[in-house]
Amino acid sequence: MSSSSITTSVGPLDVQTIVSQLVQADSQPLTDSQTKISNYNSELSSVGQISSALSSLQSAVTTLSSGSFLQQFKASSSDSTVAGVSTSSGGIAGTYQLNVSKLAQSRQLVFDQTSGGQAITSATAALSGAPSSLTFAVNGTSTTVQLNNGSNGTESLQNISDAINSSGAGVNASVVQYNGNYSLVIASNNSGSANAFSITAGGTDSGSTSGNTLAGLGQSSTAASESYAAGDAQLTVNGVNVSSSSNSVSGVISGATVTLQKVGSASITMAQDSSSVASSLQSFVDAYNQVRSSTNSAYSGSIKGDSSILSIQNQLISVLETPVAGADPVNSYAYLAQVGISIQKDGTLKLDQTAFNKALSNNPTAVANLFGNSASTGFADRFNTAVNDLLGANGIITTKQTSINQNITDETNHQQALQTRLNTERTSLLQQYTSLNSALSAMQQSTNNLASLIASA
Repeated sequence: MSSSSITTSVGPLDVQTIVSQLVQADSQPLTDSQTKISNYNSELSSVGQISSALSSLQSAVTTLSSGSFLQQFKASSSDSTVAGVSTSSGGIAGTYQLNVSKLAQSRQLVFDQTSGGQAITSATAALSGAPSSLTFAVNGTSTTVQLNNGSNGTESLQNISDAINSSGAGVNASVVQYNGNYSLVIASNNSGSANAFSITAGGTDSGSTSGNTLAGLGQSSTAASESYAAGDAQLTVNGVNVSSSSNSVSGVISGATVTLQKVGSASITMAQDSSSVASSLQSFVDAYNQVRSSTNSAYSGSIKGDSSILSIQNQLISVLETPVAGADPVNSYAYLAQVGISIQKDGTLKLDQTAFNKALSNNPTAVANLFGNSASTGFADRFNTAVNDLLGANGIITTKQTSINQNITDETNHQQALQTRLNTERTSLLQQYTSLNSALSAMQQSTNNLASLIASA
């Protein structure tokens, strides 16, 4: 009998309410199962938070293990209009005196006349005498530029510029207009004498800034004065001569790139960037403390009393309490506490930046060895190994997640069985009480009929 037919049956009993109350009374095991899954999900969330905290700790110690975080420098220039400076990694603290005598430049040729010596008054008008192609040589490589000559064998200034720029010849072209006259400017893509271009076909190249032709174009004295030869930057750094094909000079001051702006003098100062070093150390301290916070929260909350959660803390504490192998704890540094990273009463770490800076100043090699070394016995090395073990396939985190997920699966299957049983019970009860309701209805009708007969007798 369907539930829809049951709900429309007529009788003295409220079948739906009675059956619902009876089924609800038997639904407690399903409610208990739902509560279990909710608790399991809370456990899974807590383990996920611990896992995330451990991953953050691993990222922090990876930064420390190479020791490169100690080689963070900041640089400044006494005159940024002469030379700017930026840092990369590494470096040596000190002051470097720069004297810039010449900037690097690309070779540039300017053409502002037709082959007949007339000024060019249009960028798109036809020019006579243009060849079918041009050839440029740059740093040992020759490139031929094909010109799209019209039927009358002419080219425009703009067409020549476009053809050069699309050729990848190592030079760039531009059309410049001034006082109604137009010029074609050709320049090497890169500065420095090694990158100077030469015209090997389609014109003549004197090798200097004047006496050159290109595609039927020539130079006035003005164009020759606007042209210039390629050249390297010339400077001294603390009295040592330096030559550079680029105005961006690297490798001269360790860990810094100097950008030359103009001829002149400037002092470049390199100093250890203590704030960046402190930031790296604080990231490690914060990450460690977050692991401890996450494990404490789980142990006192959703995974209350689980000893495996506390064992995570114990493994990390063991790393902190074990000195770096081979390091002398008396005359050098073997513990993090000796360089200002100490364990507090509540088990968290705290950074004393002043103490760390003093230790770093006294013995930078020993401080670097404390975090990472070739034997992988530094604190950062061992923290990384410990976290790998905790997060690995057989580690506490993965094992715990697998166990909880299995519990959720088992409980979900149990819920399905309970729900099936309750559905069967509901169907059976509806059938029984609907039949009873029909019987009671019939009895009531008979009683009413009998009462009527007696009353009419």
